Amino acid sequence: MADLAEQVGWLKDVRWHVSDGAALAVEFVIEHCGEDIPFAMTYAVFHPNCPPIIVPRDGRRISGHQYGVGGNLCLEYRADNWETTITGAAMIESAHRLIAGEHHSDGPELPSAHTVSIGQSVRNSVLRFLITQPVEDRLKMMEHGQAIEVSFAEKFHAETLTVTITEMDGASNVRAWPAGVRETAKQGHAIRLPKDIAVPEAVQEDIADLLGDLGFAELREKALGTTGEMDLVLVSDTQIAHIYAFDGSKSRNFLRARNLKVLADSRLPNEYAVLLEKNVGIVGCGSLGSKIAAMLVRAGVRRFTLIDDDVIFATNLVRNELSAVATGVHKVDAVRNRLIEIAGTIDISVRRVALGGQESAETTESLMSALRNCDVIIDATADAHCFNFCAAVANDSSKPLIWGEVLAGGIGGLVARIRSGHEPEPQAARNQINAWCNGHGIAAPLASVSTPYVGSVEGDSPLVADDSEVTIIAGHLARLATDVLIRPEASAFPVPAYAIGLRTGWIFSQPFETWPINLVGSEPWKAQQDSSSAADGLALLRELLPTAFDGHDKPSK
Repeated sequence: MADLAEQVGWLKDVRWHVSDGAALAVEFVIEHCGEDIPFAMTYAVFHPNCPPIIVPRDGRRISGHQYGVGGNLCLEYRADNWETTITGAAMIESAHRLIAGEHHSDGPELPSAHTVSIGQSVRNSVLRFLITQPVEDRLKMMEHGQAIEVSFAEKFHAETLTVTITEMDGASNVRAWPAGVRETAKQGHAIRLPKDIAVPEAVQEDIADLLGDLGFAELREKALGTTGEMDLVLVSDTQIAHIYAFDGSKSRNFLRARNLKVLADSRLPNEYAVLLEKNVGIVGCGSLGSKIAAMLVRAGVRRFTLIDDDVIFATNLVRNELSAVATGVHKVDAVRNRLIEIAGTIDISVRRVALGGQESAETTESLMSALRNCDVIIDATADAHCFNFCAAVANDSSKPLIWGEVLAGGIGGLVARIRSGHEPEPQAARNQINAWCNGHGIAAPLASVSTPYVGSVEGDSPLVADDSEVTIIAGHLARLATDVLIRPEASAFPVPAYAIGLRTGWIFSQPFETWPINLVGSEPWKAQQDSSSAADGLALLRELLPTAFDGHDKPSK
């Protein structure tokens, strides 16, 4: 800075000091066109890893590139392009170029290099209007001076009120979030302003005057009312504005929402589109099952069959997709609500019973019939008895079966996926995996042969898996599910089962070590029925129950 002061005539009165907050600071004066402008530059606590702050010492606003009156200058060197090699002298030179560019007609043009993110643009606004491309296109197609009735939806979440148009001129696929989430439906109007008419301020008198000038007497009276909500979208040649009138504590308020343009870009591969029509059956909606369900609905699955008789308690929340608000609720119901929060209205069948539990034979048969109609069956219970029923359904219907569990102590997990005609039938596959686990000379810490998720890595002290460990295994199971639904024949996974290490223990020498598990057998699961035996059986049934057939029976396939 001393060298700079010697080289130029516009830098004067450089004085170093320590600020009240014990930060290193320097005061200086920039002279421009006979005016002395005093500044202070304070070095940040994290200097040199973040830029110093330069503010006018007299507390005024001297530049359009300034954060408010008396705020710091937005210079060429900022947090988004900062390097530790930038000197204080360079910062002062940048401040001089800013002053010269804005305070002198012959100064260099200084276009703003500051880009505002979406979050920055609305972070001080509690009312936000979400505009989709179909809404924007339709609003711009309106004739000048035209008014149409539109349907709105609003929701209040995280101290923020968001509004979207749900229907206009019969077009209903225009909303900014999925239908089915918790929202309030309202009616309002959209008005296309005449040419050269600007959107007025969100002031009651200005809005009422505009509506009166346009000939909308009924809307004008509504705007002039002393109470009541009102939603109005005003469209000019350059702007779209949502005006919201609401009752405050002592008066009626008018507020203009901040617009948020909703992009329609997809963040999923195109091949995931087939998941929209698939039905996924998940048995067990605990830590593993709840996470798998949430991952699959985010992937695009919109039909689920959820089976679990358990209730969620506060102790479950350490590793469950659900939150504290679900405490005391059946897990299937809470997971159903969670999936709706994620994706809106979807087709979810819930059964508050345990497959293989102490239920009636009729109930068990009903559960198995429901799973039979699914495109894939996922056993997330880590319960061998429940697996038997899932395996029976998969074997009978030739539907893919996926199962897995978190190994005791959270040291890792097992994931498996089998398909008829590619891998052995379910019971044989499970036996082979168990034999593989026990073939290493060390007993596998399988949760399915003890208490789920509880066991020991070394010694006898019980250990439990945490949320991150369960989530990793759930993620792998979700990947197996999407893979078998998208590519039922040509899987992206070369083997059907994997042992995945998360920490040192059992066969894992280090975290993230993965062991593929090959299975033997690829014949179709259902044995071919002997046609002569089927014919004999059908003839016997006709003889014993002649009225049950009544000529409507068809040849056996």
